[in-house]
Amino acid sequence: MTTSSPLRSSSWFQNGSANPSRFSISTESSTDIFRVSAEDSIWKSFLAANPVVKLLRPDYYLIFRYADTCKILYQENINLDLGGIEVSLENIYKYMMPSDLEHIRNTDQVMIQLIQERQLQPWDYIYKICGNMMSPNTGLKRLMRSSILIHRDHYGKASLGLMCFNDVTSMVSSIKPKSFELSCEPDLAFLSAEVESRLNNKQLPKIGLTRREKEIVQCLRKGMNSKDISSSLFISVATVNTHRQNMLRKWEVPNTAALLERVSEEGLMQ
Repeated sequence: MTTSSPLRSSSWFQNGSANPSRFSISTESSTDIFRVSAEDSIWKSFLAANPVVKLLRPDYYLIFRYADTCKILYQENINLDLGGIEVSLENIYKYMMPSDLEHIRNTDQVMIQLIQERQLQPWDYIYKICGNMMSPNTGLKRLMRSSILIHRDHYGKASLGLMCFNDVTSMVSSIKPKSFELSCEPDLAFLSAEVESRLNNKQLPKIGLTRREKEIVQCLRKGMNSKDISSSLFISVATVNTHRQNMLRKWEVPNTAALLERVSEEGLMQ
């Protein structure tokens, strides 16, 4: 169901009180000032000033201010379905796989640093990153989030950003861990390598598998159940199930299929 959220004053990770008023943003090329208007919708006005945004075709979007802990100025759901749950940034992140959410937050920190340090200008880049979902809507498996700097204030500081979410369940069969995409002009091509380098410095060592866990994973790959694995490895069914649950928690995945996919992506059975 398509719903629209009123103006919200909230941070990326905390909800604030709702304000029933709505506003819009438009730009004047001569002064580059953002206006607030009660008569028009923010989306219509923003698209008029930045028609390239139509190419993003968002299912849900928000506009945020970099100051004040990236406060959300406006958010609207177009057709994203969380399974009856209110569509908001807080709820999207609530139902995202923890490891993917951690990667998004780490990458956001790096990008905010680069925006300030490199004096990146509005529309210099489109930063995309995907996350696996575990929402009440079982048909929603993966989301792609696109982020763009859209305005700097007259002091030259990053002022406003646009964030769009798209359901990419049908387009993406799997998401590689710790991945992102940075589209920018050729003279800024070095940014991707710089983001990756800074992320590598922030990341903890890779999660590994013990010898026994590898043995159990090998059995799971053959389609064996816990009883079969117990007989094959000469351990109790309870021990097998304990190892399986420990691996699900360690990898923050919901089931055996997701565990096998993640282990394969990380190349841990080579």
